[in-house]
Amino acid sequence: MLSFRIANKGSVFLGCFLGVFLLLISACSETSPQNEQSLPTPTATSYSQYDQMFADWAPRYVDCARKYGANASIGPDQSINIPYAQGRPVKDGLDAECLKEIGPPPETPPLTQSFLVGLYELLVKQADCLRDHGYTIPPPPSRQVWVENYGAGSWDPLMELYAVNPEDDIAMVSCPQPNPRDAEELGNEIANSGG
Repeated sequence: MLSFRIANKGSVFLGCFLGVFLLLISACSETSPQNEQSLPTPTATSYSQYDQMFADWAPRYVDCARKYGANASIGPDQSINIPYAQGRPVKDGLDAECLKEIGPPPETPPLTQSFLVGLYELLVKQADCLRDHGYTIPPPPSRQVWVENYGAGSWDPLMELYAVNPEDDIAMVSCPQPNPRDAEELGNEIANSGG
C-alpha cells in the first residue's frame, strides 16, 4: 500500500485523503500470486505510532532504492522523493524489489469518528485562513453531516479552490492541508471534553 508520505505529483495537497482512497482500492484489488512471498504490512493504531513506524521504515527503503540506482531521499516533510530508478519494476509507486526486501510501508491507522471530528475542525480553520487570504470558500456542512457522510467528495476547502484553479500554489503554502496527527489529537481532545 502506498503511504501518503510517498512524494508523487499531486499527493502534496491530497495528504489526508490519499491513504483512505488507497485503502479502498487495495481492498478491491487482487491478491498477489501464492508463489510470490511478501512481508506483512504493519498497521498503525494511531498517527503517532504511524509517524514512528514510517520514520523507521523510510531510511531502510531509501537505502534499498539507492542500491538499485534511484536517487531516493527523504524530504523535509518526511516524504520519499524519487522512490525508484527508471526502468525498475514498480509496485504501488515504490521499487518492487525493495518492497520484497524490507517490506511495505506501514499502513495508516483506520479512520475513527474522533479523527474525522478533528479533521473537520482543522478544515474549518483552513477555510477561515483561506478566506483571510481573499479566497471565496463555500460554507462547510455541519460537523455531524460531514463526519457521517465522509468520503472522497467531502467538503474540503483547498480542493474546492483547486477544482477552480489547479495552478494556485499560493493557497497551499498559505493554508496547508491539515496534518493527520493533528487531526487525531484534536479529535481525541474534543471527544475527551464531551464535545
